[in-house]
Amino acid sequence: MALRHRVRRLAALFIVSFFLGVTHLLVGQQDDPSEIFLKAYLSAQQGEKLERENQFKTALAKYRFAGSLIAELRKSHGDWQPAIVEYRGRKISEGILGIQQRMTRQNALNASANRLPDVAPSLPESDDWSEPGPEVVAPQSDGVVTQASGAVASTEATKKLRGKTDQLQTAIDKAHSDLQIARKEKEAVNSRLQETNSKLEKAQDDLDKATKSEREARDQLQESLRIAQASQENSVREEKQLRSEIAHLKDAFGVAEEARLAAEKQRDDTQAKLATASQQITALEHQRDEALSQFRASLKRRLWRSGGGASGGGKAKRRYSGETCHGEPANHGA
Repeated sequence: MALRHRVRRLAALFIVSFFLGVTHLLVGQQDDPSEIFLKAYLSAQQGEKLERENQFKTALAKYRFAGSLIAELRKSHGDWQPAIVEYRGRKISEGILGIQQRMTRQNALNASANRLPDVAPSLPESDDWSEPGPEVVAPQSDGVVTQASGAVASTEATKKLRGKTDQLQTAIDKAHSDLQIARKEKEAVNSRLQETNSKLEKAQDDLDKATKSEREARDQLQESLRIAQASQENSVREEKQLRSEIAHLKDAFGVAEEARLAAEKQRDDTQAKLATASQQITALEHQRDEALSQFRASLKRRLWRSGGGASGGGKAKRRYSGETCHGEPANHGA
């Protein structure tokens, strides 16, 4: 008894753990945007298949379910592949609109067909019945059905059920293969997206490198322009300084030239004065010599006049000699 109770507890724990794991897996898949998109894609594919089989109500339900998944994907994961999601949502909306138009036309045809006699309306479409339609029945009396007709009807129903089972099995296999194809397409899309993202990242890196290189080149150009401008300003400053020094040198040269000219003029004036003084000295010496010769001649005449004869001549000579030695005539009280 205790063993059975323990086995039951273990079984209950296993079932609870299993349901918790399944719930967690389903929640994880619901949170994954790729899984939501895959469900929407598969539902849209099933809707297209049912539409080709003229199962419009079931196809419309599939399309609407796919549209709700796309709306949920846009709401919860708006940044996940917006272009692909937008394209798939547009295709689903077009499918819903097309089915509604075809259902409207079929309802109009059914309404006109229901007015004909001996025609029984078809059964409503369901998820498991894909090819309903009107069936022409033979008129029978109320409540009179033979055993043979019941057996035939049962056989026909069994055949139809088997055919429908085969169709459902084929549809399941087709859906499974479509699921595999969709997963492969998803993997291909993911690989392409990853490749595109890598290319975009590489292009962004190249763009960043080009922008950095352009910024560095612009900075170097600005630095070169600044250095050139500073060098030009220094050259202009040095040129101004050189011109100022040249002007000062020119002024100094002019002053020196004027001093030289003044000195030469002063030298010429001095030389002229010296020449004039020399001429005056020469004239004075000439005048002195003339005066001295005149004095001597006059003295001789005086001596000859005053002394007379030879004695007189001897005295006059002695006086003349004394006058000559002293440089001027002697005063003897004569």
